[in-house]
Amino acid sequence: MSNDSSLMDLLFPAARQRVLAVLLLHPQSSFHLRELARLTDSHAGTLAREVDKLARTGLLLRSEQGNQVRYSANTRHPLFDDLAALFRKTHGVVPAVREALAPLDAQIRLALVFGSIARGTPSPGSDVDLLVLGSVDFMALAQAVFPLHAALGREVNTVLYAPEEFAQRARSGDAFARDILAKPKLLVKGGADELAELVDDRAAAAPPG
Repeated sequence: MSNDSSLMDLLFPAARQRVLAVLLLHPQSSFHLRELARLTDSHAGTLAREVDKLARTGLLLRSEQGNQVRYSANTRHPLFDDLAALFRKTHGVVPAVREALAPLDAQIRLALVFGSIARGTPSPGSDVDLLVLGSVDFMALAQAVFPLHAALGREVNTVLYAPEEFAQRARSGDAFARDILAKPKLLVKGGADELAELVDDRAAAAPPG
C-alpha cells in the first residue's frame, strides 16, 4: 500500500472516500443517491448518512430536481481545491496510469499527466494528456495505456520523448517543453526535483499540481 493510500485510510472512512472521489473528481456533474450507490458500490442507507454529513459541512451542494434530490461538489468551498487535488492523486487518473505503466517501469525515467486533468479543470470530453520520458518503444507504450480508455472513460493522449531530447527542447525554449515545466502537472513517476535536474538548474520546474 502506498503512503498516499495509507494517509487517505487514516483521514477518511472507506465509504466517505468512495463518495468524495466521485463528487470531487466530477465537479461539473450532480448525482442522485441511487447513482452514487451504484458508482461507489455502497449501501444506500450508509451512503445517505455520508452525503448528509458532507452536505452539512458545505463541501457538497444539495439540490432538488422534480422529485429527485441531487448532490454535487461545492467548488466554492475553501477546501475544495486542496481536497480535489488530493483525490486526483489517490483515486483519480494517477494511480490508474501508474499501474498501467508498471510493466514498463525500467524503461521510463519520468512520467506525468498535464493539461486540464492536472489543472483540475477537465470537461467530460477532456483527454488524459500523458508525457513519458524514457527509452520505451512507442508501440509497447500505446498497448500499455490502451486499457485506460475503458477504465477512465477518457481517451489517453500520449507524448513520448527520450529524456535527453526533452531536456534539449526545454533548454532551447521549445514552447511545449517550457509549458510542461511551468504549468501544473501530476507526477506519475519521478519527482519535480528530478524533472528540474534533467533540464538543468536554469530551467526549474514548477511544483506538481
